[in-house]
Amino acid sequence: MKLFVDTNIFLDFFLEREGCDDVERFFIDSRRCRNRLLVSAMSLRDIGYLVQKKTHDWRITRELQLKVYSIVYKVVHTTADAAIESLYDDWKDYEDCLQYNAAVENDCFAIITNDKTGFKDSPLPVYTPKEILEIMASYQQAAQ
Repeated sequence: MKLFVDTNIFLDFFLEREGCDDVERFFIDSRRCRNRLLVSAMSLRDIGYLVQKKTHDWRITRELQLKVYSIVYKVVHTTADAAIESLYDDWKDYEDCLQYNAAVENDCFAIITNDKTGFKDSPLPVYTPKEILEIMASYQQAAQ
């Protein structure tokens, strides 16, 4: 299953915010289930900026950005077409719309986020880590 991982998932995990335990289980189970996790290059930039702002330590920031590469299957770029499409889409949050369009361009099954409100207009399924863990468990049970 190809899943697009929103920026806040990594921030929750790295900054140990609420829900970080579900995120950790999601990462572990995704590897075990051979899910392909995608993240946007824009997310890497945002993660770096926000972690640097919180820690004031570029070494920690760089280490966490490199850790993203060890977790994900692929870092995807936002194309010019997706950026332009996002300008015309009627979403309140341009960044979330860019994430959505990147997920669509890369044929993702769903978007994984802890802030579903930004994706309420998404035709693509949007799940929290806890919700996708339940779906993954049901797929595994059906396969047995």
